[in-house]
Amino acid sequence: MASLTSASSQKILSKIGEDFLSCAICLEQYKNPKILPCHHTFCRECLANFAGTAAILVCPTCKTPCQLSLGGVKQLKTSFFISSLLDIIYQGMPGHDDIPGVCEGCEENDVSHRCLDCNLEFCRSCTKTHKAVPATKNHKVLTYSEYQEAKVSNIRLHSTIYCSSHPENTVKFYCDTCQIPVCLECTVVEHGVPNCSHRNLQDAADDYVKQLKEMLTKLRLKESKSRACKSMASDNRDKLTKHCREEEQRIRRTADEMVRMIRREQRRLVDELKTDYGKKLKKAEMRLDDWEFKHGSISSVCSHIETMILHGSATQLLSSKEEMVNCIGKLTKTETKPLKPPELIKFEAKCSIQEPGMLGFLRSNVSVQHCSVENIPKKLFTGGSVDLIIKTRDSTGKLVIPYEEVMAKVAKREGSWEDLRVFDNRDGTHRVTVHGRVEGTYRVTVGISGRVVPGAPFDILIVKGFLRDIGTKGTEKCQFSSPKGIAMNRNGDFITCDTDNNRVQIIYKDGNFKSAFTFLLFENLIKPCCIAISKDDEYFMTDAGNNRVVVCDENGQLYRLFGQADLKYAYGIAISPLDDSVYVTDWDGKDAGTDKENSHCVRKFTQDGKHIRSFGKHGTKWGHFRGPAYVAINGQGMAFVSDYGNNRIWLISADCEFVCSIGGDGTEDGNLRGPLGVAIDWMGYLYVCELRNQRIQKFTSNGTFVSRIDGDNDGLRWPHGITLTNDVPCRVAVVDHYNNCIKVFAQ
Repeated sequence: MASLTSASSQKILSKIGEDFLSCAICLEQYKNPKILPCHHTFCRECLANFAGTAAILVCPTCKTPCQLSLGGVKQLKTSFFISSLLDIIYQGMPGHDDIPGVCEGCEENDVSHRCLDCNLEFCRSCTKTHKAVPATKNHKVLTYSEYQEAKVSNIRLHSTIYCSSHPENTVKFYCDTCQIPVCLECTVVEHGVPNCSHRNLQDAADDYVKQLKEMLTKLRLKESKSRACKSMASDNRDKLTKHCREEEQRIRRTADEMVRMIRREQRRLVDELKTDYGKKLKKAEMRLDDWEFKHGSISSVCSHIETMILHGSATQLLSSKEEMVNCIGKLTKTETKPLKPPELIKFEAKCSIQEPGMLGFLRSNVSVQHCSVENIPKKLFTGGSVDLIIKTRDSTGKLVIPYEEVMAKVAKREGSWEDLRVFDNRDGTHRVTVHGRVEGTYRVTVGISGRVVPGAPFDILIVKGFLRDIGTKGTEKCQFSSPKGIAMNRNGDFITCDTDNNRVQIIYKDGNFKSAFTFLLFENLIKPCCIAISKDDEYFMTDAGNNRVVVCDENGQLYRLFGQADLKYAYGIAISPLDDSVYVTDWDGKDAGTDKENSHCVRKFTQDGKHIRSFGKHGTKWGHFRGPAYVAINGQGMAFVSDYGNNRIWLISADCEFVCSIGGDGTEDGNLRGPLGVAIDWMGYLYVCELRNQRIQKFTSNGTFVSRIDGDNDGLRWPHGITLTNDVPCRVAVVDHYNNCIKVFAQ
């Protein structure tokens, strides 16, 4: 075979690239190339300098560690493939004549021989030593001239490979079981049949070449994809850099525009301030001039009088008496009241310069799989609400304000979805309020640009029943002694008649104490029994101990008293939203020995205390009462009065006519025993407390039973007054007379 010409060498070199034949450390052509376990190749000398005295060599390219043996870098495998390739390519090329170098054994004498098995060059002395060593005595060693001749003739110079177990034998077979080349002797001894399976070394090499080609095809495909990803990563980097510059310019333009607007607004406000103050200053200066003139006149007259007194004669004094007296009289009548402070104009900033987000916000793409929904309750009482917190994060888990739209929905009973309003807190969180309107399971889902947030959809159980107790027995704050009536003001506070403590307590909706008031100016202490609140926020209370109605404000400031001439035993009270009239039940609160002649009726007053009329009397027939206790009035002026002894509720028209009765003695649903507190919600439903059945029932306005509000295990004893909150659906608050507390229920 002819040797490679310089032109053909250049052609091959241009195809494989000079980088393939250059050491990554010295960036020059490989010299004695050594291959690492990670398959990266470097010059032996470069590796030796790089490793130093360390026992572990870290690959300069991929950082893979390599444990060095006692021989150091010299013991690493020589890359015969690279060496042969260099010899083939560079032979015959200008500037690449083979000139013997220094012996790689003693590193002193000139090279005379080359060992093809070790790929090392030796001097004559080292060659003899090399051939004398048993391990290398069979190596193929050529003189340097023979080696050069073979290269010029393009003879392939392969080193002979000897068996590691039998150094005198060359390897000719391959053990598929142990996956190592073996000699003929090995196929009989260490790798004999049937324990091992072996075949011709070249056949195994040919099969491996086919396998390598298949793997190379897949690797080239992966290389192509990685090249595309690399290009995309580069594009993304350039896009980020460009977008960052663009957004930075937008921020700067916005800030500059805001500065210009602020400057314009500054000039406008300053001009307006100076204009307004200019007018006020002109008036102030005119007043100052006026008072300077008046003060000068008075001061001048005073000085003149003092001079006349000290130095004037009798004739001089009396000759100007009339004129002087008139002048003094006029001056003493001069108005000298202290002037009012000037009307000042004060600037108030619309926003704080320290307010975050004043200039704007940075929005980012979110990674939906990193987003979350928090504050999900296991259950929620009807009438209650919960704020779900949606946290939007990017791929690193950082909270970000998203580009994308955040949406939330709740499933309706018929299966459709209702959108919920989402509030952006502008800090990487969003708030969604879920209202528990009816009993059941609410399914809620949260999504961002159509993609569902992890954990969604999720279920929230809406339940009804007992919520909490407010208060205990005692005389301190939030403690009661035989409480009776209760109402709710427009702020949502519970107004409770703490009867035996002779006071009214105002309790926040959450159960915390707000305030209390008593009336200490009366000889007989007021014992508040029931309470109603007018449209003008006046508190009307029945004074059970003194048979009258007390009117005051929420601080206990007394306005008026009325009813002493008409009421015998003031008990329940309500105000009609139709005509603002006041209904008061008249009953002594007794089951037996009651005053049948003077009570057991309902009396109607104006809010000023004028008696309008009374209706009802003691008995069991139509229009009769045996203990009219509490009263509630709906929006049409219809009054619902609890008839305690007759176990019924009377429905009475706005004209004070008896319409029908609800209930009847019994323990079944819809029956009543000892009804007391009554209340009407905004939909017209009636709520009734039963003292003897110790329960709360809900009816329609025509008396049809709807449901029971409390449960057998809620501990309700002797319920008296009842009121409803402004939630939807409303919650029910009941005074538990026996337990000296307020019980709150969700329905």
